[in-house]
Amino acid sequence: MMKAFVGLFLMILCFAQVTVPAQTHSGHEPQTFLQNQLAFTANEVSSLEQGQIIVRLPRPTETREVAVFAIMRLDVPEDFFLHRMRDIVNFKKSDNVLQIGKFSDPPTLKDLEALTLDLAEIDTIRRCRVNKCDFKMSAEQIERFRKEVNWPAPDYRERVTALTREMLLESVKSYLLGGNRALGEYNDKTYRLSLADEFKSLLQPASYMYGYGSEFQTYLLDFPHSRPAHVESFVYWSKEKFGLKPVITVTHVTVYRPSGAHGADILIASKGIYASHYYEASLGLTGYIHNESSGPSRSYLMYINRSKTDALRGLFPGLKRSLISGRLREGTKKNMELIKQKLESEQAK
Repeated sequence: MMKAFVGLFLMILCFAQVTVPAQTHSGHEPQTFLQNQLAFTANEVSSLEQGQIIVRLPRPTETREVAVFAIMRLDVPEDFFLHRMRDIVNFKKSDNVLQIGKFSDPPTLKDLEALTLDLAEIDTIRRCRVNKCDFKMSAEQIERFRKEVNWPAPDYRERVTALTREMLLESVKSYLLGGNRALGEYNDKTYRLSLADEFKSLLQPASYMYGYGSEFQTYLLDFPHSRPAHVESFVYWSKEKFGLKPVITVTHVTVYRPSGAHGADILIASKGIYASHYYEASLGLTGYIHNESSGPSRSYLMYINRSKTDALRGLFPGLKRSLISGRLREGTKKNMELIKQKLESEQAK
């Protein structure tokens, strides 16, 4: 369980949810923010300028939440950064990513044709009952598998895979039309979990959320009914190795430039709108941040993630948290190093 819990947060480091600067930052940003809100020392700020990666694990607002903050210099042009972020399929390519695809606009079933289920996943779904299931689903979805799959038939595996694709597509379409409320709830455990309520709480401001402004918060809460200028978005799915079992996720990514101008901070929000295991809700933030201080112009990659997981339910949540903190910090730093190496080496070619 603990290995899987750590893996959950290492898996989400490629993207993050972003909060939005509501005003132009002073010439000393982001250093002033780091010192005032995250207690960075002068030595740590100096280390950041020299190319070191700094990671913090902010105190969460509730027991099921884990938060991660990381920052590093990233010496690539902003247009190159944006191009790579948009190409999510190639950007996330790694040994841990088993399958991945980007949804069309509008999404179609063809977008999911690369998604397959192994026998263990199919057997897990076969055993599912409402309030007792090891695959995150609503009560309606669980009942659909029971009623629409002829389990004794020789082609039951193909039918389970096809129905999984159909339900993921239906969920994405519903979300794009109705936003968070259309995500419904999970009924795989004995408790009811409203995804809209989970996201609402994760979107509340926190001191470590750099430049968090009301416009982007409103967009994330009210999507698709609120849409600021200078926004582009897409949805993708992935199946990734994670602990003892792979995890299927669907993520809504939004790229936002507060001023819409070249040279402004670039903010990329990722909202995990579905996960087959472990996640109860996840919001991440990636910021390509400029600093025009008295010294040379710098750009930084700032990463924030706030996630809720069922691994922190039950007994001894404090003990579980303490056991994973060191490994989470180490894993975050390693993933940031890989991202930096990948982007800077590709840009140099």
